[in-house]
Amino acid sequence: MSIDWGVVLIVFTGLFAIINPIGNAPIFISFVEHLSKQEQKAIALKAVTVGFIILTVFVVFGYALFNVFNISIQAFRITGGLLILKVGFDMINSKPKETTSASSNSEHKDTGFAISPLATPILVGPGTLSTAVSFVGVGNKIENSIIIILSSAIILMMAYFVFIYSTALVEKIGKEALNVVTKIMGLLIASIGIQMIITSIEELIVNYKL
Repeated sequence: MSIDWGVVLIVFTGLFAIINPIGNAPIFISFVEHLSKQEQKAIALKAVTVGFIILTVFVVFGYALFNVFNISIQAFRITGGLLILKVGFDMINSKPKETTSASSNSEHKDTGFAISPLATPILVGPGTLSTAVSFVGVGNKIENSIIIILSSAIILMMAYFVFIYSTALVEKIGKEALNVVTKIMGLLIASIGIQMIITSIEELIVNYKL
């Protein structure tokens, strides 16, 4: 099997941009800054592992699922855009005291946030899934599926290391600066959600010649 490095580059950069390990670091920090280093590593590992499993399932069975439920890529993308938009708004409207609210929950060791919202929809949300499924449908589906799965594994591994070392950033820049960064990232994430919706509507207009 000859490797099309052009496809590899497009898939990798596309998935890296939307998974956005570096950009999601402030979100991770806001959830785990009250936890020990060992717990932070466990949360990061759980988040990227669950994210990888979800992404792999969608790469392999995505088109079949869409056909069974008669869902278009555009509909899935619009839904993902709305969810991402909500996450972005929540980050923009967050207050410093909200980040510490998780501290009280830490006493009960509630780490469910590793799956939601960290694994999905933050790391692997509808935007990532629809992008991955779209890549599968271009050219050789088996080869593309392998490229997507391997690329996502590398990117999520990078996300793991970014996450476990990101808490050191808090000690250097302080919580106030982190709050500013979180709001800026929220604005960018909300913009990504809106762009997904706009792109999907444009595709629907072209496809149905509205």
